[in-house]
Amino acid sequence: MLEKTKRIKQAVIFAGGQGTRLRPLTNGLPKPLAPVNGIPFLDYLLSCLIDVGIVHVVLLVGYKAEKIMNRYGHELADGIKIDYSIGEVDDATGRRLLNAKHLLDDTFMLLYADNYWPIDLKNMQVLYQKNQVGVMATVFSNQSGTGEYGSENNVEVSADGFVICYDKSRQSNHLNGVDIGYFIVNKSWIPFHRDDNLSFEEDLLPEFIAQKQLAAFVTDTQYYYITDMPSLKSFEDMVKHDHIIAHMGCVKEGAS
Repeated sequence: MLEKTKRIKQAVIFAGGQGTRLRPLTNGLPKPLAPVNGIPFLDYLLSCLIDVGIVHVVLLVGYKAEKIMNRYGHELADGIKIDYSIGEVDDATGRRLLNAKHLLDDTFMLLYADNYWPIDLKNMQVLYQKNQVGVMATVFSNQSGTGEYGSENNVEVSADGFVICYDKSRQSNHLNGVDIGYFIVNKSWIPFHRDDNLSFEEDLLPEFIAQKQLAAFVTDTQYYYITDMPSLKSFEDMVKHDHIIAHMGCVKEGAS
C-alpha cells in the first residue's frame, strides 16, 4: 500500500474517446480536444493536475491519437512529463489500463478525459492512506440532483465509507452517489494477467467491491462533464463565471 511519506505524482487519463455526441464540434478531433471557449478540454484538466502537484501524466489514447500527441508532445512547458499508451479505437478502458502496465507508478491517480472536478488530491490521499485499500473512487454526493443524470445515482456508499454497489443502470435500491471517474489506484490490484477487453468500471469495480477494496472519497463539490453539447455548454459557462484558466504555458510553444 501507499507509504505515508510518498506523494502521488502520476495521473493516468483515459483519453481514447471519439466524442460522437459532440459532433460536428469534434469532427476530426478526439473527444478530449473538444474546444471549450477556444481551448481544448484536456488543457483545463492538465492545468488542474499541475496545480495539485502531478509531474507525470500517462495518456491512454486511441481515436485520433496523433492529434493529442502532436499537441502535447512528451513534455509540457511546465516540465510535466507525458507518456502515451496507444490502443485500438475499440479497446475498453480496462484493456487500455492493462496495456499501460510498463508506464504505471505503484500508486497513481486514474481519471477520464471528459470529466472535470477541482481535484482535492491532498485530502484524497489522506483518506486513501487511512483506509489502506487497493482503489478509492471519488463519489459526488448529488444531494441537489445535479449529477450527469440528474438525481439518478450509480453507486452506494456504506456508512463506513466503502462503495458496496456500482450500478451503471442506476436501478438498484439505496444508491446514494455518483462515481465521477476520479480514482486513486494501487497498481498491485490491477489484474495484468487478463487479456480480455475489460471495462474498468463495469468489470473491475465490481471485483474490487467484492473484495472490499473500493473506498469512497465523498464530495459535495460539483463536477462537470462533456458528454454532449448541453453539458459542454454548462462547462463553458462555469469556466467563464469562475474565471477558470488553463495554463497557457502547459503546452509548449509551437504545439497545434
